Amino acid sequence: MKASPDLIRQCQQVPQAQVSVIVHVQGDPRQYVGAIGRLGLSVIRAFRLTNTIAAHGLACCALDLLNESWVRKVEPDQTITTMA
Repeated sequence: MKASPDLIRQCQQVPQAQVSVIVHVQGDPRQYVGAIGRLGLSVIRAFRLTNTIAAHGLACCALDLLNESWVRKVEPDQTITTMA
């Protein structure tokens, strides 16, 4: 499964909502920046070390990522905090 059932459900329920996602891809993420843009999402940053792309846009566009063969996983982009 490329995305959690919760993420899929949330995107389907409110397809015009703005979402931030992390897209896990096969290989160098820089080669997919244009494809993500053509799907209607804005690329925030590509991370070569982890083969991921941070993107933002409409929930319906994020769901379209699930149909792409080069996408391994899509997950919500969440703020991570650490304890000092």
